Amino acid sequence: MRIYFTRHGETEWNKEDIIQGHLDSPLTDKGIEMGKSLREKSKDIKFDKIYSSDLKRALDTAKLIAGDREVITTPLLREINVGDWSGRKITDVKVEDSELYNDYFNHPEKYNRDDGESIFDLMNRVEKFFEEAIYPEEDENILIVAHGVTIVAMFDIIEKIAVKDFWSNRVRRNGEFNIVDYKDGEFKIIKKAPKNSVDSI
Repeated sequence: MRIYFTRHGETEWNKEDIIQGHLDSPLTDKGIEMGKSLREKSKDIKFDKIYSSDLKRALDTAKLIAGDREVITTPLLREINVGDWSGRKITDVKVEDSELYNDYFNHPEKYNRDDGESIFDLMNRVEKFFEEAIYPEEDENILIVAHGVTIVAMFDIIEKIAVKDFWSNRVRRNGEFNIVDYKDGEFKIIKKAPKNSVDSI
C-alpha cells in the first residue's frame, strides 16, 4: 500500500497565525490553488480510497484533489481539539496561557485540558484510523487529507515515537504530499513534505 497524505490548503487563519483546532476558516485563493496543484500532481494515480477529515478546510481541499471521485470523511482525522485556544492568535495564547503552551510544545506528555484533547487523545484517535484504513492493507493507493498536528501524530505512529518526543516531527507545509509505503506490517517513508516555517497549533 502506498499512502499519500497532505495537510489542507492554506486558510485565512493560517495567514493570520490564528489557531483553528476544530473551528474552521475558508481556504485562501492560494489554498485553492494548492488543492488544484495536488490534483494535477496525482492525476495519473488511481486512488482506491480518498479519506478526509470532516472539517471543512480539509474536505474542501480533498474535493479539489479528488474531482468527481468519492471522498470518505471521518472525524478521526480532525485536527487536535485545543478548546478555547481556537480562534485566538498563537502569539496571544503564548502570553496569556503560557504554562499550558509550554507543556504543549515542551512537555507534550503532560499537556492536558478539560475543554479539548491531550496529545495522547489525538494519538489514540489517529491510531484508530490506522486500524480501520491502513493496517488491513486492502488498498494499493490511498489519499488522506488532514491537518498539521494530525500529520505529526501520523508520522509519530509510523516511526514509533513516544508522546514525550511528539514534536521531533514538525508540522508540514500546507498542500504538499507526504508519501509512505506500508507492507507486511512495516512502514517505509518515501517523502516528508517540507517543514512549516512557524510553530503551529
